[in-house]
Amino acid sequence: MNKSLLPQLYIFLLSVLAFNCFSQSYPFNKHEIIFSSIKGAESKPDTITLDPNSASGSGSVKIEGKHAGYFKMATPETESETNIVLIFSPPETFVGIARARLVLKNHQEEIDLTGLSTNGLEGENEAPLAQIVEALGFSTDVGWTSLPNHCRPDLQGEELKPSLFTKANQGEVEMIPVARYSPDFPVNFGFYTIANTGPVQHQSGILAKADDFPEHQTLFPSIAVGKTTFDPGDASFGFYTISPEHTIYSEDIWNILFYPSHVSHAMRVFPVNDKNGDPLKNTYLVCMEEASNGDYNDYVFVVKNVKPVFIEHEFSSLMNGKDLDGWYTWLESKGKNHDPEQIFTVENDGVIHDLGKELGYIMTEKSFDNYHFTLEFKWGEKKWPPRENDKRDSGICYNIPENEPDDIWPQSVECQIQEGDVGDFWLLGYSTIQVDGKQNPPLRHSRITKKKDSEKPSGEWNTVEVISFNGKCVHIVNDVVVNYGENSSLIGGKILLQSEYAEIYYRNIRIREL
Repeated sequence: MNKSLLPQLYIFLLSVLAFNCFSQSYPFNKHEIIFSSIKGAESKPDTITLDPNSASGSGSVKIEGKHAGYFKMATPETESETNIVLIFSPPETFVGIARARLVLKNHQEEIDLTGLSTNGLEGENEAPLAQIVEALGFSTDVGWTSLPNHCRPDLQGEELKPSLFTKANQGEVEMIPVARYSPDFPVNFGFYTIANTGPVQHQSGILAKADDFPEHQTLFPSIAVGKTTFDPGDASFGFYTISPEHTIYSEDIWNILFYPSHVSHAMRVFPVNDKNGDPLKNTYLVCMEEASNGDYNDYVFVVKNVKPVFIEHEFSSLMNGKDLDGWYTWLESKGKNHDPEQIFTVENDGVIHDLGKELGYIMTEKSFDNYHFTLEFKWGEKKWPPRENDKRDSGICYNIPENEPDDIWPQSVECQIQEGDVGDFWLLGYSTIQVDGKQNPPLRHSRITKKKDSEKPSGEWNTVEVISFNGKCVHIVNDVVVNYGENSSLIGGKILLQSEYAEIYYRNIRIREL
């Protein structure tokens, strides 16, 4: 094998062997070769090394098949050669996947040849993710076939639910770059673990810039520095890449907190299915979105020896489904834990029914530092004086200091839940926050309206998420980030749900401490 090609094709093709798709007793060091090129240009070369002791009979070395003319041999077609250099050279009229086979008659073997030809460099010239996956020989359904799609967190095709990973077995994890269709710059890649300060990066390697070939628009991009294996130990971990503008993390939460102007759902993960549709054990495709057109072909890795740890399992419920254990009630007219009219009740299905008849709240007994809090709500029918003609109103107040006295309303940051205004900031009790570099005046009540509207019609369940992390506060409504603040004067504390003269229902109240 030509050692100079190791950073390009050989690593991946060895990984193909490790998938047990081909017998390791073959007399050659490869059994499928995959190339990529721009139409009318030549690909990076690859080399087949023959074992002269395995030959039987006489014959020739030929390229056959539908697209045989798109592949070239850079060595004479004689049976005495032990090294065959191959090149993919699609004509200017061809865009798509070409297939042929290298027939070695004296060895009585054939090697499949695949070539992916694109229209040009970058932009709309790139190969769609579905086509990349097909060229790699996988049958995974990514969910769309066009180049652009969208960047919403809706699961596409066979996409996994959001997850971290752990090592599946002994040995190292592999993170193999199999495709890159992005602008031309070096790209750091590796894995991260979680600490109190957030994700801690562990670099594995750096994807190279273009040199003799366009390394930024190709299958199997070269690695300038580093390697494709690492050992995370027993820790849960995610994957990341670093471009000149930002870092992409496996978890949306870190993309939201640290790079709010970029795509939050910047990584989609799929199982790797072989040509027969069978999943390859502990093997996944990690597909990353550098820009915002939703093609997810910017950086594509095959990761091996991993198993997912679904993030939804990292959340714990703040309700036991039977009563308000872990919370206390407070009503303006009656005080703490005195609710004779049962303004707050827990129904048989675990839903909290807030009758809303007077001002008050339920508040957690416990304080939280950094966290991701989520719940679902829907409006009831009843409204009460003096607001029977006003919008239905409630809210999530959070980061309430440990010793803050009960009041309407205690010092806190509020995620507004009000018809038409879900996601607004209210800064209560002279608290402050900065949005777009501007700080609200320290007043008893100060409002900063949301940037987007993502509410569902009255009577439907809405999902609201609050992220509070070291002074950053984020409000998410039905998977859309609607408000983002920094440098909050309140960091950590208790959480309350308001009763404010409107009937409302809450369910699935959960938290993930960060």
